[in-house]
Amino acid sequence: MTAIEMDSIRSLVGEVSPEQLRFVECFVGRRLALFVPAVGPCFYAVTPDHSHPAYSFFLTFDDQTQIAANGRLFDSKPGKVMAVDPDAGHHETVSDKPPRYIGIFIDREYFESVLSLYPTIQRQLFAFRSFSPGPELITLLKEFMKEADGKLPGRDALLDAIGIRIVHSIIRAAFSVPVGTDRIGDRLEVHRVIEHLHHHYEERLTVADLARIAAMSTAHFSRVFRSETGHPPLDYLIRLRLQKARLLLMAGDDNITEIALNCGFATPSHFAACFQRHCGTTPSDYRKSHG
Repeated sequence: MTAIEMDSIRSLVGEVSPEQLRFVECFVGRRLALFVPAVGPCFYAVTPDHSHPAYSFFLTFDDQTQIAANGRLFDSKPGKVMAVDPDAGHHETVSDKPPRYIGIFIDREYFESVLSLYPTIQRQLFAFRSFSPGPELITLLKEFMKEADGKLPGRDALLDAIGIRIVHSIIRAAFSVPVGTDRIGDRLEVHRVIEHLHHHYEERLTVADLARIAAMSTAHFSRVFRSETGHPPLDYLIRLRLQKARLLLMAGDDNITEIALNCGFATPSHFAACFQRHCGTTPSDYRKSHG
């Protein structure tokens, strides 16, 4: 660890020594740093009644992390974030197993300047409360670690860019700021599924298969698909198969059984029933009138 990185760490954590961090992986930016206990605790963290000049947030992965403060014990919950205010006296209790968490330390002035962009949020102490993080947080933390570790050209600028996204993610989750759905992303995924259907309409496909292609839950995919196309996914697939079948019927080369199977219908009778329902006539009569 360089002297510059150690100075950055002390500006966020306090008067910590490299020896106290010997079991901790450190990922340091200019106004934000991440700390991950690897094979043992942070010895500064277990120092009784210490505090930090920065805001600190702990994304915990087990129930081993426990913070003592103001005569109370605050237990970690896996998958939650525990928030600690600047200058709040506390310490981690010592357990048999190394704690599993990512500590996120954010410069106080920087955090409060970003927080001021949300005028509807009433400023209040976190007081060691826990909250559920946004789904994007863990990905952002991994990106920050990778960039910090890489030490490539442009590293500081990229860490700043990822860091501000981390701060916004924490603020929005901590204060339950409504986040809009990714409608454009959903639309793109639906159109990717439609493209897949046009190339694989003859295959046996389920809604679950299509939802996996779109990387959505089955229920969410069905809602988005219907909103975008006006039809449920399997109804759209049947209409697409019938469209292909009509072209083959007009071409006149294949018999009706072959057309049914080539277009993805399980049996000729199922094909005939769907054709009658959607086209108002039988496949044979359609061929006669359009042949």
